[in-house]
Amino acid sequence: MNNFNFIAPFYDRLARLVFGDSIEEATKHFLNEIQEDSEVLILGGGTGKILTQFPSCKQVTYLEKSKEMLSRAKAHKADLNVDFIKEDFLTFDSKRTYDFVICPFFLDCFHEKHLTEALDKIHKIIKLNGKLVVIDFQPNKMQLLMRLMHLFFSVFASLESKKLKNINRFTLQNRFEIEKEEFFHKNMIFSRLYRNL
Repeated sequence: MNNFNFIAPFYDRLARLVFGDSIEEATKHFLNEIQEDSEVLILGGGTGKILTQFPSCKQVTYLEKSKEMLSRAKAHKADLNVDFIKEDFLTFDSKRTYDFVICPFFLDCFHEKHLTEALDKIHKIIKLNGKLVVIDFQPNKMQLLMRLMHLFFSVFASLESKKLKNINRFTLQNRFEIEKEEFFHKNMIFSRLYRNL
């Protein structure tokens, strides 16, 4: 499930075609919150475009299940200290805790059971008062487009999730609180900064 190898070569072009610059703007919106001494974990960062906007920091761990996505991400590391890891987050055994965890269009891939499991695991590996940044799609907006998008990814990426969920509700239930939020592309996309409680 959730295999993005096939769509990796055209993922960025497809995103820009449908959403213009909105995905990129939403993804980089809270990166300025990262401090120079921060240790950061990026979950499911895809092709790595997020790294081209990344501020200087102590260490970035880039976890991506797709071999093809990870290969493209390595071309964007610039001068950052990045540890690229090809692994499924649900089986990832982290030996450290992080100041920041960033989930760019990652949590919407999971079925409810695995979504709760992933958020519980994120809670455990973020330092107390550490930050979680979630960038994803807002449910109940442009439902036809969202249904078509999910159908596309279900077919071409074996997407585990079959519909958009209220990711914010799940996140709040897993001991996070919202600090800031911003919406993009007619409120179809959100970027939220949470604090780990």
